[in-house]
This record gives sequence, C-alpha cells and structure tokens, in this order.
Amino acid sequence: MKRSVVVLLISGAFAFVIACTSRVELPPRNPGSKIYFVPIGDFPADQMQQLADYYHRRFGLEILTLKSMAVPATAEDEDRRQLVAEKLIDDLRSTFPELAADPKAILIGFTSLDMYPVAKQWRFAFGWRDADARTAVVSTARMSLHYKGQPFWGTSVKVRLRKIVTKDIGILYYGLSPSDNPKSVLYNSILGIQELDEVGEDF
Repeated sequence: MKRSVVVLLISGAFAFVIACTSRVELPPRNPGSKIYFVPIGDFPADQMQQLADYYHRRFGLEILTLKSMAVPATAEDEDRRQLVAEKLIDDLRSTFPELAADPKAILIGFTSLDMYPVAKQWRFAFGWRDADARTAVVSTARMSLHYKGQPFWGTSVKVRLRKIVTKDIGILYYGLSPSDNPKSVLYNSILGIQELDEVGEDF
C-alpha cells in the first residue's frame, strides 16, 4: 500500500513537471511582436537567462536580454525606501526610446529592489504593468517571504518569479485577459505571497 502511494506521488510530480514544461502554442495578439527582458541594477544575469530559456522551451519564444539599466533616482521613494512602479516603467521606456516607440516591442524590467504602485493602496507589488505601453516591471524583493502553513512546493523563488512573468507575457504578448480564477496564472488578485503560491503556471 505504501509503495503504491509513493508511486502515485512520483507519477503526479512527474506529470506536474511535464505540464509546466511542455510547449504551448498560442498566437500573439500582434504578429511579429518581440519580448525584451531588461535587468535593472544588480538583477542577476543568470536568473534572467534561465527565464528566457524557460519561455523558449514553454512557448517557443525568442526573448532578447538587453543591457542592464541603472536604478533610476527618479523612481526612488526615499520615505518608503521603495521604488515607485509607475515611474520605473516610465524610466524603462525612456532608456530604450526606440523600443518604446515600436508597437511590436514588449519590455519587461526586473529588479531585486522592493517597489509599490502609487495607483493602489498596496504595501508592495510583485509586478506592475502598463498594457497600453506594452511594458511591465517585476520585483523579486519579497518573493522569498514565508507564511504559516506554506506548502513545500511553494517555496521556490524561481517558480514565483515565473508566475508573475508568465502573467505579464499572457497579457502583453498574447493579449489574454486577467482572470477571476484563483488557480490561473492570470488571476487578478495576487496581493500576497500566499495567493502567488496558490495560482498555477497555466493560463
């Protein structure tokens, strides 16, 4: 009986891995669109490349990584010791004006610093996007947080980061809409680390 349970657990884990890494074929909202990853400050280059490789395997996307952008002083809120998400998006676009003007270019910036959006009464944000500007920024500052009752499979910063970026790609590149389904990676109410762990990696 115990052996059967172990086999089932292993089989289930294997199926989960396959589901998360199998190639997904979806048409982009704007044919010919290209995604660009931008490290901000000291965001690790190897972490960026792992993400690009993952999306190549998963979606067949050829994502280009641009040069690192310095943390803009204009985006810093000294009182809160956080970056302002909206200003960070503006600075990201002003750093790459040709791509900002290209209707087929999608910019996603990555920072290890904490950030928050002025538009919302939030203490922080894992990510923030401007769909009209085809730009998003992602912060890993709080992706290593823990909570009571946290499941063992929800502790990976790598998985948490993928979920936020996959959501951005789904909305900005594929033109998908945010979802009310708390298990969808497109869930529109990821307000904390527990909600982030509870969503899946599928659209």
